[in-house]
Amino acid sequence: MATNVYKTLLKIVGVVLALIGIGAMIGGNFASGFVKDQLKAQQITMPDASKQPTEAQGGDFTQADVDALKPFSNTQLDSGPKAKAYADNYIAVHMRSAAKAAGVPEDKQTFAGIGEYINETYAPKLTDEIKADQPNLSDDEVKALVKSEPNNKDTKYEAAKTIGKLDALRTNSFFEGNMLRGTLLSAYGWGLIGTIAIIAAWVLIVLGVLLFVAGFVIKGKKAPVVEKTTIQE
Repeated sequence: MATNVYKTLLKIVGVVLALIGIGAMIGGNFASGFVKDQLKAQQITMPDASKQPTEAQGGDFTQADVDALKPFSNTQLDSGPKAKAYADNYIAVHMRSAAKAAGVPEDKQTFAGIGEYINETYAPKLTDEIKADQPNLSDDEVKALVKSEPNNKDTKYEAAKTIGKLDALRTNSFFEGNMLRGTLLSAYGWGLIGTIAIIAAWVLIVLGVLLFVAGFVIKGKKAPVVEKTTIQE
């Protein structure tokens, strides 16, 4: 009796695991296919890794960057691993190279870091330039010019010109670059989840089938035969 219960439970658990595995397979395939379709729609071609050491300003591609890009050279960006390589080993390198070319210190080569660099280095220089050029201005007037002069294309202050260039770098290269990197890395993450779901699905399906089959194959032990004895008088 107990054996039949165990066999029934094995069959039920096997079916449940198989169904969960099928659901995970459907979800994993959907995630992987969706990521692939969305990436292909962008029509991005992966760069030629052989050109990377000299392509960026300052030649900032490392051997690790080249090795990460090499397997995908000149192919369409259509998978999570390609998206990650493009984000971390191509876009990020160009962002750092542009910041380096603009004279931004290595520890400030981020969106927030460039803003700090402007405020710490060039805002004080612009303040000094304005005060030297227009000593009769009040502190409030000087502060107003410090904010407005970087946006003046005809400004005569060198610090303002530099701030304008750094602001453009911060907005165009780093803000937009980080937005694109974030999108690509999200695609990589969802693609990875899809791949893990597919692997887990196969494990669940195989385990479910084995348990289901075991519910038919396992045999219970026969109860021992008790011989009747007679009491002799």
